[in-house]
Amino acid sequence: MANNQQFVLYGAAASGSVAVEAALALLEIPFQVIEGETWSSEAARMRVGGQNAMRQVPTLILHGGETLTESAAILIWLADAHLNARLAPGPTDPMRAQFLRWMFFVSSAIYSLHWLTSSSPSH
Repeated sequence: MANNQQFVLYGAAASGSVAVEAALALLEIPFQVIEGETWSSEAARMRVGGQNAMRQVPTLILHGGETLTESAAILIWLADAHLNARLAPGPTDPMRAQFLRWMFFVSSAIYSLHWLTSSSPSH
């Protein structure tokens, strides 16, 4: 595990962790990525399961050991914690409601559609 000066991101290519990794890089926050392609590897499910009982990526471990899950929640938390970076409309911005709508739409509708189509017999 990384030292307590870094966040630890359990993630995998082609998952919601890509956006989290990009946000952390844009914010210049030190982090370590631990690969966790849980949909195809029992070893990854076990590795991620030690931090997230749902065995899902992304899973972000903060400096104090707190665990954050769900890409939208992590991205919103990062944006709110770093308002000057302007990754999202601030809490009092009139565009905040639409930002939240689209963040949750992507994570609930588009991600599920991706998994349905990528697991179909034609792929």
